[in-house]
Amino acid sequence: MTNQDWAERGNAVFVGTYNRFPAAMVKGRGCRLWDADGKEYLDFLAGIAVCSLGHCHPAVTEAICRQAGSLVHVSNLFHTQPQIELAELLVNNSFADRVFMGNSGAEANEAAIKLARIYSGPGKYEIISLIGSFHGRTLATVAATGQPKFHQGFEPLPQGFVHADFGDPAIIERLVTPQTCAILCEPLQGESGVRPLEPEYLQAIRTICDKHGVLLIFDEVQTGLCRTGSLFAHEQLGVTPDIMTLAKALGNGLPIGAMLTTEKIAASLTVGTHASTFGGNPVAAAAAVEVLKIMLADGFLASVREKSRYFVGKLQELADRYPQLATGVRGRGLMLGLMLTDKGIGLGMEIVQQMFQEGALINFAGNKVLRFVPPLVVSEAEIDALIEKLCRVFDRLG
Repeated sequence: MTNQDWAERGNAVFVGTYNRFPAAMVKGRGCRLWDADGKEYLDFLAGIAVCSLGHCHPAVTEAICRQAGSLVHVSNLFHTQPQIELAELLVNNSFADRVFMGNSGAEANEAAIKLARIYSGPGKYEIISLIGSFHGRTLATVAATGQPKFHQGFEPLPQGFVHADFGDPAIIERLVTPQTCAILCEPLQGESGVRPLEPEYLQAIRTICDKHGVLLIFDEVQTGLCRTGSLFAHEQLGVTPDIMTLAKALGNGLPIGAMLTTEKIAASLTVGTHASTFGGNPVAAAAAVEVLKIMLADGFLASVREKSRYFVGKLQELADRYPQLATGVRGRGLMLGLMLTDKGIGLGMEIVQQMFQEGALINFAGNKVLRFVPPLVVSEAEIDALIEKLCRVFDRLG
């Protein structure tokens, strides 16, 4: 079966919600993927910041197989060992006291939204989020997302979501009303173009929350789990949320999400108020336990920060070499964006397509930047290989 064979079969049966590349991926190892035609790709998307330990990490694979051989699923009416171990790891390494587990970032954010409303009480239901944010594809999380293109065709959206212009805390404070229960934001916006929220901005948002008695929710679905150079992005920004959501890298490819909060706030969700059939599934939880153990080991975060410095330097050299196409680098850790000039923005999708032909996977985020979220185990040699491919593409387009 070739790429074309698989594409024809898939196109005949799937709802057309994805604009897929003409490749059927059949194997992955580390930072590499192979398609059905045998072509090799250097993966700097990692399933969009999911496979942070690389594809088919041996220890994670072993944990999955071991758990699948003993227990795959029981309902959350019972305790399971992997789920408890995962919750303990999350609590012991974060601000939180309590964890709720789902299957995705959208589910984690849904849980956070419901918790903020029920904790705050009757009449306090509004959540302020930021223009440019992305919080998921369910109706509530789409409504929370501050990008109108994701709203189109699904109106009327659920009530209670207000979007603030990015960058000015005074704008956020003017939107706070007696109905406000929370402010929801990503410490670093990924989908709108790798836009960092500066520490002073987040600290001001924390102050607003404290002043008005509303909760601060950090969506760390993409930024969490070492992606930005600390276990959670907010740790390097000097701001602690009341609620945090995680997913993506947590299972290194298996679907799992988590909502973390304090004892006091968590007490509002009582038996029957929220649930998830597959949340914290034993196999996914076993994978996540292994992921966290690897990430928490001595030297892991230091290596991420070192590779970030190396990659940022290489990308800046590229921008300096091609000023007609690129202007510089932004982001944190190994969540980086190469900012493009007007000419570069016009060629953004073409650059991504040509990189695919070169055997490298990146994407064009927010119609502004080339986004790079490689596995955190990426090597300097693989970074060099990516830069070489980018140079060849820029030479052709520049």
